[in-house]
Amino acid sequence: MNRWRGVAVFLAGALALAGCGSSGGSASGGGSGDAADRTLIAAATAAVSAGSAPVTSLSLPTKSPIAPRNKRIVAVTCTNEGDGCPLSAQAVGEATRQFGWDVKVIDGKGDPAVWNSAILNAITTKADAIVLSAVAPALVKDALAKAAAAKIPVVTMFQPVVAGDGIYGHVRPDHAAQGRLAANWVIADSQAKAKVIEVVDAEFVELGQRSTGFNTELKKCGGCEVAQTVDSTLATLSTRLPGAITAALQKHPDATHVVAATDNHALFASQGIQAAGRAGAVKLVGYDGNSPNYRLVRTGVQAMDVVESYTLQGWLAADLLIRALSGEPGRDYVLPSRLFTKDTMPAGLWATEAPFKEQLTELWTKGAVGNG
Repeated sequence: MNRWRGVAVFLAGALALAGCGSSGGSASGGGSGDAADRTLIAAATAAVSAGSAPVTSLSLPTKSPIAPRNKRIVAVTCTNEGDGCPLSAQAVGEATRQFGWDVKVIDGKGDPAVWNSAILNAITTKADAIVLSAVAPALVKDALAKAAAAKIPVVTMFQPVVAGDGIYGHVRPDHAAQGRLAANWVIADSQAKAKVIEVVDAEFVELGQRSTGFNTELKKCGGCEVAQTVDSTLATLSTRLPGAITAALQKHPDATHVVAATDNHALFASQGIQAAGRAGAVKLVGYDGNSPNYRLVRTGVQAMDVVESYTLQGWLAADLLIRALSGEPGRDYVLPSRLFTKDTMPAGLWATEAPFKEQLTELWTKGAVGNG
């Protein structure tokens, strides 16, 4: 996600806003005026501080099967346009190349028909395992049933855990926690006086979880509100979202924040903010950590981003594949997230501050880490 489709082409226009936005973190409104607001703001600020801290350690296993050699994996991406889907899939190949694995990445083109076809082809060609990168299992149920019948394990990245989805193991962010963190940033940044335009995308279960987390947390703030929700889909990101954001801001001239469902949505929302003449007055919030949005945050066009590591996601998916192909029971991993603003956004894509590549490589080659 840049798991969703084509957005980088719009970066140049969005960067024209550079310097107009806020770096985030600091208050944009006046004093809270009462003790309840001060308590709420203090709690939100503490949550933001915790969510902005470096991730120096991870809850990794201490034992593993020795990685098998020379396996053939098919990784199906939601789309190869953008960052998240292909980078996560490519990281699976990076992690397992040392064991002679061949990881073939198939561009899903944002089309469920392509996703299904790719899975069925992997079954026909007798792949050892399949990885789905932000491909919704609900939209490939029949193909997953055929993979199960062929005893080909399937691992997903980014998608939430759904009972009975036929998946061996999941690697995903805590989407609801990401939403709560974003809401706390908005509360602290606005001094508990936020008026939000929220971009939602009902196509993806995980984005609904993210929105629910955001709204549940924001409702703790009596002086905050979601003034309007703007519906968006992959197919209409470029054609509809900028104009819809402009219209929403014209209807709510006192709006303080636009909260996008993902960084892809944030890129197009930035165009709408500019067209409405609200650059610098309205702060843009996104999720996931796509390359264009790193630049938008560093230049102040986007005020804040809640980021997960695509590299870590791929390496943890590789760990699940090693376990699946060694006959171990399935398990799931939850990715850490980190909040970045202009003053903290790194130059390159964030991969956490923990030495996970070294730890996982030791695990897969020796069967244990340290004395584990």
